[in-house]
Amino acid sequence: MTHTRITIICENRAHMAKDIMGEHGFAALIKTPTTRLLMDTGQGLGLAHNAKALKIDLAALDGVVISHGHYDHTGGLMQLPAREQPLPIHAHPDLFAGKYLLPKDQDPTYIGIPFSQPALEETLNARFAFHSSFTEIAPGVFFSGQVPRTGSFEPSDERLVKQTPDGFVPDPFNDDASLLIETPAGPVILTGCAHSGIVNIMEHFAQKSGHPTFHAVIGGTHLGFANDPSQLDQAMDAFDKFQVHTIAVSHCTGNEAAAQLFHRFKDRFAFAGAGWHIDF
Repeated sequence: MTHTRITIICENRAHMAKDIMGEHGFAALIKTPTTRLLMDTGQGLGLAHNAKALKIDLAALDGVVISHGHYDHTGGLMQLPAREQPLPIHAHPDLFAGKYLLPKDQDPTYIGIPFSQPALEETLNARFAFHSSFTEIAPGVFFSGQVPRTGSFEPSDERLVKQTPDGFVPDPFNDDASLLIETPAGPVILTGCAHSGIVNIMEHFAQKSGHPTFHAVIGGTHLGFANDPSQLDQAMDAFDKFQVHTIAVSHCTGNEAAAQLFHRFKDRFAFAGAGWHIDF
């Protein structure tokens, strides 16, 4: 294989493919000429089912990447087959930080990773590689590390908090990470939820890699949480600034934001649901 393929395995909506189920979550397979990486695992409902339907062998992975420590990106970890060889899992050091949903006037709900590090190491033979900075984790595949917040307009969700010894505080999402993948068509960005801000992520990868443009941006954008129309407009302007050829959104983008993205970008846009894939 001389090309790179990205396949969405778990996502809120099922693409038009046989035997695929949707779930609130995200998982994608990155297959390059030299490596097979799983980014995120959904919440644990559809990973094994959809992988089987898509003829994806989860036992043949070279590693796993976790974009951040929410249950809808980590809950499927225990669906991965047990193996004798160690399974590298790449993540930010804050992966296991206590993450909660705290709506106004309601009790907190734990929404973090549902498994402990020792349990994953024992059951999956997992070996965690924690990266806080931009790191090449496979040939031509780069883990973002912590993404600086340079764009003040990027949307956030005040209900998402982190537990500390002094109580709950707004989650800074230091663990929010994305991938930059070098492909024959050009550099491709793959995100989980983009809690860091999709524009911040593009700016970060441009600064670290030297790429002035990106062929594709795929995955969650968190634009569904924009507080006013100008936030979405500025994000769309940034897609044009970086001359993104393909904008394929998933998960936390939201129906309204996805509809506006489709309206503006037309043939450059795709709904990246479970079962969808793209070759480069």
